[in-house]
Amino acid sequence: LLDVGGFCNGILGGLVSITAGCASVKHWEAIIIGMFGGLIYEGASRLIKKLKVDDVVDAFAVHGACGLWGLCAAGLFGNPDEGIGGNGVFYGGDQLGTQI
Repeated sequence: LLDVGGFCNGILGGLVSITAGCASVKHWEAIIIGMFGGLIYEGASRLIKKLKVDDVVDAFAVHGACGLWGLCAAGLFGNPDEGIGGNGVFYGGDQLGTQI
């Protein structure tokens, strides 16, 4: 009924996602990044299983896919006018090019 391991890995994927930009985003942006991280974990985990790749603990889905999303998210969010760092595309910045 409930996949406890997948549930915990989804939470972990959200935490991994926000790690790259934690110092340069606002609280509500961190929540959005983490929620998308959980969804990205689920998609990557299903893809790895469908491709029959042997990844018993879903390390790629948690750390690879969610980490990549976190790097890109750091380039999307972060308002330089707030004074907390960041130069995100959503605020007219060019940080995404640097992240990629």
